[in-house]
Amino acid sequence: MGAARMNSSFKSGSEPQQERSKKTVKAICESADTLFTKYGVSAVSLGQIARDVEIPTATIYRYFPNKEELVATLRNHSLHDMLDDAQAKFDAVRNIEEYFKTLREVLWDTYQEIHEHAYLHETYGALLSERSQKGFLFNENQKWVQILYIAGRRFLTFESDELLKQRIIILNALWNGTMRVCQFYEKKAGDDIMKESIDMFCRELELPPSACE
Repeated sequence: MGAARMNSSFKSGSEPQQERSKKTVKAICESADTLFTKYGVSAVSLGQIARDVEIPTATIYRYFPNKEELVATLRNHSLHDMLDDAQAKFDAVRNIEEYFKTLREVLWDTYQEIHEHAYLHETYGALLSERSQKGFLFNENQKWVQILYIAGRRFLTFESDELLKQRIIILNALWNGTMRVCQFYEKKAGDDIMKESIDMFCRELELPPSACE
């Protein structure tokens, strides 16, 4: 998933209204996506992005007051796209077997997506730990929980909807914790840890509530 896929509302800087401005912002985001992914966020300056797009650096500042805002915009759009993709996949699920297959796919693809894009990988740990980001992270988690809950409610047998949502909230928090831990491991070791985390996620949803009492 690259910056070209962005279709959510503009989040940072001055929202472009004219078609020319929209094209400029798109070019800035696509260049930033490519350069950040190739070299890492810390190694790329707004000046490098401006030269790549062939515009004055001052033009970038019209839409993004600093590099952090550009990174945040890329991150937020990417997270929103992942939510949209997950929703579409769960909407197509027809039975419990497909639900668990899709659940594993969505959790794994989200993990891979974060690793493949430097502006997600390098900032995800900070997103989980910075107090200033708690509101944003809470809202994003609520959206994920709602998607998993609505899809699971169709196929999972729990004593109550409240218990199902509670289980998903807890498992989502554990997945976030695993994602944070994986930041400190080499890719293969991180992959193995995440695979076990996803297996645990699915097992816990398959267990009847009484099994955990």
